[in-house]
Amino acid sequence: MTAWQEVRDLITRREAGPLADRVVALTEAERAEVAGRLPGFLKELRETTTRMAWESGSADLDFDFDLASDEERDDLLPWEEEVRQAIARSMADDVLAEFGTALRIAGAGTISGPAAVAAWLARRELNPRWAPRADPAGVVRVLAARPAGWQADVAGRLSRRIRAAGDRIVPLALALLRASGCEPPEHDPLVLAWLSAEMVDDDPLTGPLLARIFEVEGAGRVLREERLTPVPTRWLSLLGRLLAAGKVSREELLDGCVSRFLRGGDAIDLRFFVRLHDLIDPMRKEAAARARDYLRLLPAAPGTVAELALAQVRGTGPHDGADVVEAIGALTFRPEVKMARAGLSWLDEEVRRSPACADELAHALVTAFAHTSYEVQGRAAQLALKHATAFGPGAGLIVEAVRTLPAALGARVAARFGGETAPEEAPEPFVPAALPVLAEPGRFPAPTLDLDPWDLQGWVTCERWLAGFVERAGAGRTALREKLAPVFDGTFSHLSDMERWFDLTFWAAALAMEVITPGTDPVVEVRRRRRLPNPGWVSPPHMFLLHRFSELHVALREGTLPPVLLATPTVMTGHLDPDVLVDRLEVCAAAGAEPPAADLQQALLRLPRGTHPDAADRAARVGSQAAASAAAWLAGGGMPDPQAGLKWGYVEDASEYLFEEREPRHVGQIRLVPVLRAEPTGHDLIDELLGEPSKWRWEEHGGAMDWWPAVLPSHREVVSVNYLPHLLYQWNQPGVCPPYLAALSEADGPVGDATALILAYFLAERRPEAIPPLLRMAARGDLPAEAVGHQLALLIRRTWFEIRPALASLTDAARQGAHEQVWEILRNMLPVLLPGEGERPTVVHSEAVALAADVAAWAGARGEIPIVSAHAASGRGSRFARECARLRDRLR
Repeated sequence: MTAWQEVRDLITRREAGPLADRVVALTEAERAEVAGRLPGFLKELRETTTRMAWESGSADLDFDFDLASDEERDDLLPWEEEVRQAIARSMADDVLAEFGTALRIAGAGTISGPAAVAAWLARRELNPRWAPRADPAGVVRVLAARPAGWQADVAGRLSRRIRAAGDRIVPLALALLRASGCEPPEHDPLVLAWLSAEMVDDDPLTGPLLARIFEVEGAGRVLREERLTPVPTRWLSLLGRLLAAGKVSREELLDGCVSRFLRGGDAIDLRFFVRLHDLIDPMRKEAAARARDYLRLLPAAPGTVAELALAQVRGTGPHDGADVVEAIGALTFRPEVKMARAGLSWLDEEVRRSPACADELAHALVTAFAHTSYEVQGRAAQLALKHATAFGPGAGLIVEAVRTLPAALGARVAARFGGETAPEEAPEPFVPAALPVLAEPGRFPAPTLDLDPWDLQGWVTCERWLAGFVERAGAGRTALREKLAPVFDGTFSHLSDMERWFDLTFWAAALAMEVITPGTDPVVEVRRRRRLPNPGWVSPPHMFLLHRFSELHVALREGTLPPVLLATPTVMTGHLDPDVLVDRLEVCAAAGAEPPAADLQQALLRLPRGTHPDAADRAARVGSQAAASAAAWLAGGGMPDPQAGLKWGYVEDASEYLFEEREPRHVGQIRLVPVLRAEPTGHDLIDELLGEPSKWRWEEHGGAMDWWPAVLPSHREVVSVNYLPHLLYQWNQPGVCPPYLAALSEADGPVGDATALILAYFLAERRPEAIPPLLRMAARGDLPAEAVGHQLALLIRRTWFEIRPALASLTDAARQGAHEQVWEILRNMLPVLLPGEGERPTVVHSEAVALAADVAAWAGARGEIPIVSAHAASGRGSRFARECARLRDRLR
């Protein structure tokens, strides 16, 4: 057996260890033979694997490539052939990846030129991205048998081929550099790859590569997650150990950090170097030697770097007067309140120490006059008055800058120095708009069959079609068949192949097909749940609607269809006039027909709230069983209001819930738990409808959601509770749409936390469609403002929603006439939303309190909010504290 046959055998068997032993033992002639055979073998291997993959793909597509004629192959659709080729290439790559390690060992040990070896080791097919990371030990072993200079050449060439930290050749390149002991090439991606790779104890690359991290763009981003607390992470820990052992120079690391700061970058780029600087903790002498560099960082470096530089400068004084003036001017120019206040504190110290320098520092002082923070402006004005005598010679500068201060502060400074103050900004007068005048809901349109079958998705069109179908079916099926056949015949031919009909359009089509070709549905069992899904597969309101259609389908097959539907609404809200219901009951009784149970129970749910004694007396005289049930319902005031609402639940390790908890005192994830408890009504389908909804588990949950407000038009909180499982989990689910909220606002019945949360959700989303329902409910006097405020605060506290969009929505509503209701929302929102113990207020907290103060003035509100008073009395000079004080004083 020749050397090539042995090597080929070992490659085929993928035996890396024995292969490395054999390659190392090859003679020069044998190496040359193997190296010459490798490219052809790789090509052969690829062709074999590709053909096997092609045949496999052909078999999957029921096409035998080998037995096909040329004409059959030519007849392959272009896209079909392209798909097969892509599949074949992908499968071939998978197979080749299994031989990658062996092929790299063979090439590294036999190919003669360093450039050719590097190219072989970097071949894409030998280093696929999806394959597990290969152990480079075998390749390093065979390369170690080659001359040292040759090894260094290969290591350098391979290292320069690195383009990103995640390249597949990174482990091998780093291993070769370590094994060869050569100097790593000047190549930035190599440094980033080294920083991202697994750390090696006593790494020989640390010396040559560590110094480069201060120069390579992107090194800071790679190391951005490094932390000093609670314990140093891997790179900071390593550098700490090297510093303690004296293996790296403090001066070199300090110079590297400072030079990196001076080169610039954003806070993320420089985060690691700030922490490294903190780890080094420069001594006074070390900081003093770099004082000029620290001063250069004060004007424009990111905040964390500027704070670091300021601490070093302040700790190494005294400084040259010109340096101090420059530094203070740079600080008062910065937008950060903390840095500007630090500059003013330094200015205060310098003027107290040497009043003669006040004239030079006047520029820094008036720079602070124009700061965006009222807190900084107030401190600057205070210092101007405190050192008025020292600033006397430079008073002209201060006089000119008085107008840049807010009017109240400017007046105080002008009283001492003179100058023109800024005019008082008069608040924009609030002119309350009128709430909308609510019109009576429109009448429900007449029944009709003149609708396209695909238009039956909407609840109004489907109800109209259903009512028209039942009326026409009683008048004669021949005419109805002629009407329906051109529209439905052949359109829904797939219905008989479906085990369950979830879509209401399918049920409408099944009714039509039963008229066109009676008895075509192979499921001939006459039972209630024929073609119906399991109740747990769909939402309760959807299941209730499916019962209506199913019963009509059974009645049509059995010839017991009533002459008229009881439940067709008379008003666009979905309500049904009691007298119209009695009229329909009389028509059914006269025809000797008993209405289906689901139709009757839907009609009862659509009656207006309250008792209807006259209609009850009429119904009692009809004499049918359905009329007797209706009479009892009309006389008894209908269905008692269920207990409906929601709970916020915390769930540990529940990845199916996408609603992340943001409050620091809670761990886990959030879900909404709908709450619905009702007393039995004696009507089985209504009682099933009032079962507590669970979180969806099937893709059909949430079907026909636009119908739901019209299913329960007098009990909208029950509808809202059923919407909750679809409100916050909207990936690959129906979701709750603004039109559903509009329908809820037009419906009747009590409202609570569930409806309030839906309204709060769209307010927080800054959806303009949320404002009309809010105004409509405010005009009717049934807006649950207290609950909306509480739920809105919880949404912002616990979820991804932000404060500003919600504030913008509330501002719009207040300016459109709902200012009193918006005040109630804000009053109940602030106690939950504002920072509590251990939390710091932010700009948006200030904006929330500012809006509350404005709206309180518009609404003439009174009454203390304890958390606002507590923040107002904190003694802080921040805008947040001032806005809290303004709201507190307004409410007094």
